Amino acid sequence: IGRAILPFLFLAVFYFIIIILANQMLASTTEEKENRVTEMLLTSIKAGSLIKGKIIGLIILGIIQILVIIIPIAIAYFFARQAVNLPDIVEFINIVEFDIEKFMIGLSLVIFGFILFTGLLIGIGAAVPTAKEANSFLTIVLIPMFLPFLAIMTIVSQPQTIIVQLFSYFPLTAPVTLMIRNAVGNLSSFEALLGITILALSGFIVISIAIRIFQFGTLEYSRTINPSSFIRNKFKNRG
Repeated sequence: IGRAILPFLFLAVFYFIIIILANQMLASTTEEKENRVTEMLLTSIKAGSLIKGKIIGLIILGIIQILVIIIPIAIAYFFARQAVNLPDIVEFINIVEFDIEKFMIGLSLVIFGFILFTGLLIGIGAAVPTAKEANSFLTIVLIPMFLPFLAIMTIVSQPQTIIVQLFSYFPLTAPVTLMIRNAVGNLSSFEALLGITILALSGFIVISIAIRIFQFGTLEYSRTINPSSFIRNKFKNRG
């Protein structure tokens, strides 16, 4: 139990950050398109730099929101612990067992999972003309995050089954599945490295595509970008 606490904490942080910031990720590009300021920004800054700046800003916003929640709770606990007879936090901390490998795996999954979902949501926001249309895609993007819990018993007890392996290496379900396996202790070092590598590559590919969608869809104020026209435009520019 002590070894599972910290990995499960990473899972909770991942869910919290993605769910809290999902709307901001979508709105970060759609609002600028609706306000007709995107093309003005791109006259003085590259699209890649702008997207990277948005991701860094979202990370900082996520950290701030976590602190805004944790700090008041910590203050309330400190002053009210004895009055309401809350357990001593030191006893809980003593239960936690720090495993450097599990810690690094959990941290890597949070970082690259965040990059993947941020790139995906920013790309969707860049492809549609309004924030209202972007929100219609939000549920579709978030569903894969919850799919692993439908097979939670299989993930815990039978990690070598096809469904668990699929969830472990499919980018949109990999962060949650691998974090659960990391917590319960049935994730080998090789599987963790392979899963993190796939997640990292997928994240950077999605970010690259999001940047190109952002460049292509800058002036599309009235319609959603058609995938076929985007692909044709990409090959035309290469030619």
